[in-house]
Amino acid sequence: MAEKKEVKKRNVAIEIWRFFTAIAIVGFHIGWIIARSCNGVNGYYMTPSNTWFFGSSEVLLIFTITAGYFMVSHFKKLAKDPKYNERSAMSRAGEYTWTRIKALLPVLILGYILGVIICTTFFYPDYTIKDVLSMLVNSIWEFLGFHSTGLRSLGGEFFNLNGPLWFISAMIIVGYFIYWGLCKNEEVTSGFVAPLITIFLAGWWSFTDTRAAQTAWSTFGAQLASSNGMGGSATSATATVGFNNGLIFVMLGMLIGVILYYLIEKIKEHKFKSTWGLTILNVVATILLAWYIIYQPTYFELERWPVAFLCIIVIGLSLLNKDKLTSLLNNDTTNGLFSYLGSLSLYVYMLHYPVAILIIRLLGKNTAETAYTFWPIFIPCIIITIVLAILVKIFMEATIIKKK
Repeated sequence: MAEKKEVKKRNVAIEIWRFFTAIAIVGFHIGWIIARSCNGVNGYYMTPSNTWFFGSSEVLLIFTITAGYFMVSHFKKLAKDPKYNERSAMSRAGEYTWTRIKALLPVLILGYILGVIICTTFFYPDYTIKDVLSMLVNSIWEFLGFHSTGLRSLGGEFFNLNGPLWFISAMIIVGYFIYWGLCKNEEVTSGFVAPLITIFLAGWWSFTDTRAAQTAWSTFGAQLASSNGMGGSATSATATVGFNNGLIFVMLGMLIGVILYYLIEKIKEHKFKSTWGLTILNVVATILLAWYIIYQPTYFELERWPVAFLCIIVIGLSLLNKDKLTSLLNNDTTNGLFSYLGSLSLYVYMLHYPVAILIIRLLGKNTAETAYTFWPIFIPCIIITIVLAILVKIFMEATIIKKK
């Protein structure tokens, strides 16, 4: 009989968190970022919501932690091949980065095109065809991802009309440098550089009550676009001294993922007599984090860094896969469903913004008395975005990332 090929199962606990986080971030963008754009200047009114999903702006860390973890896993797997190790660090890092670009670039392009078509008139109602063409030419470096580093047009305008794309671009750029570091000297990168930068940046942002945030912050200098969604003004010490663009925000999370990989591998060597302690820890951390994400004004008034710690706990325990909650989630019955939903998470993230704007535009301009509220925009946006994500995923797997 022919030997059956073993199908590798995804970690369902991780996939559930990724999908849940993506949905929550859609809620944050609709209820806070987009709602604040509907202030009547462009003819649309929407009541901002600083309750539902408001805390999700802090859990982008889940995406960056998992990205850093799986990057190291990828590196360790290939590093077993002596011929692979003989290649230069730049060659190996470039190959890894190109793989990521090839998988994400078509969706980045689609997200950008949708942003231009749907969002231009919404954000720039007076733009002519000439203005739009000028915007496209001047936003080339933003599309390439460099807006996440603080590079903007000379006038400080923000031409990327699908704002969430900065996050994906930053992960690609940061991924190259971290992977290069692993190839060049794994011990120094994982044992010195990653912990040092993580501790320094986390301590600096905590001390100044600030945090890096996409393109609203420049590398050195004053605020360019908007203040942090969860508090901390770009006019405080961090903006003057630096350490606060989107690239570094993503780097912090990915470096935590690097540290977590080696920590989890070490913990896996330990034989647990009982996993009830891990289970209770995971249940408590999961409830607190989910509560915070869904309805941010929690009883415990959780702050940014305790929330970051909760993210590390739930992702770390999910990856360790020893506690009873994670084992319960990683069952054969729901594996296929949640694995598939998790695989949609990045597509949902990259495509939802113009979809939300489209829904508002279809509903039409209104008045302050008839201002739109959160749920009538959020629910159809989620449905349409998931359907669009499924279609894009099917196309991608049939063409660009077709499995051999």
